[in-house]
Amino acid sequence: MKNKNLFIVNTPFHLLTSFILSKGRFDCDDNYLALIHPHGFGKWQDSPIMRHISSADCGWQQVFPLGNWLSSRHKTKSYKQQVAEVRDTIGKIGIDTIFLGSDIDVQNQLLVGALNIDNFCRYEDGLYSYYNEDRRRPPARSFFHKCKIGILKTMAGITGKVSINTITAGDNPSGVCDFMYKPELLQRFSPCTYEIDQSMIGQALDHINKQGLLTPVMKQNSILFLSQPLVEQKKFTIEEEKKVLQEILRNVNSKGCLLYKPHPNDSAYKIDYYRKSLPEMVIYNSIEPVELTFAYEENLQAVISYQSSALIFTDKFAKQTIKAISLVNFYKEPIHPAYIEIMRKAGVCFPRDLNEVASFLNV
Repeated sequence: MKNKNLFIVNTPFHLLTSFILSKGRFDCDDNYLALIHPHGFGKWQDSPIMRHISSADCGWQQVFPLGNWLSSRHKTKSYKQQVAEVRDTIGKIGIDTIFLGSDIDVQNQLLVGALNIDNFCRYEDGLYSYYNEDRRRPPARSFFHKCKIGILKTMAGITGKVSINTITAGDNPSGVCDFMYKPELLQRFSPCTYEIDQSMIGQALDHINKQGLLTPVMKQNSILFLSQPLVEQKKFTIEEEKKVLQEILRNVNSKGCLLYKPHPNDSAYKIDYYRKSLPEMVIYNSIEPVELTFAYEENLQAVISYQSSALIFTDKFAKQTIKAISLVNFYKEPIHPAYIEIMRKAGVCFPRDLNEVASFLNV
């Protein structure tokens, strides 16, 4: 008898990983998809790939859009009505195993409880899945959040025994295992780990390719800069970041192209400023997980960011060697050394100044 799996997804990266697991290790099972407040969902329909892999057309038995489920933004139905609807739909399937990427997300945990399932499998949520000690909430704050969730559970009529985690990601004791792209880099406790290997990734990519959806757009040697909202967080100024971009452009000029992929939390002002002051740089707007870009853009030579999860996965997805370069040494304040160590073990380079950025590129 086939196992019935429910994959809970919150982000494009979650969707890609769930899709890979459903087409790889669990391709013989019946797989269902629940979209809980999916980040940037309004733009998913603009992407043929995102539209396809989030629909029943790609093999999901059913897709359940739960955008504002048990959220204060859901104005039309009570919490009990929302839980009743889930039990009348997903609950009647008889789900055997639940997979989720964030085990500290309130709605993710409450969905498990609403279905009266006591445990779940985690799949990874990027770089922060590998270490979590620096993001533990203080006990008083954790207790406060647990009380709030307890009140919400009572209001919604949820009695499931799944543990509620309010401490740090990857810490819910109801998580029985972790599916990771690079489990060898893990620096937190896990009861059991499984690798998401390249054969699983290949099966998923083959499916997308057969739909004619993997169409390269980089016609020449290209460098991809993955933005993060660190100017907005005042880890350095917009002029300091602009200097880095100018140095990359100087080295790429006449040899290739620099593409700048905005982060969803980037300010419109910053993007507009770069568009006007650095006209040679191409703004690369895409909602798709950048790991897919690694897989089919054969002219991509290097990817540059700060502490983006994508830096540690280039060799899992790309056919060619893609240099991964982190600019964390340019921060005004250092990041936790555990993340440096994880990235270093994954083969990421750390230039100390602009001259080293240039030498690492060597396009």
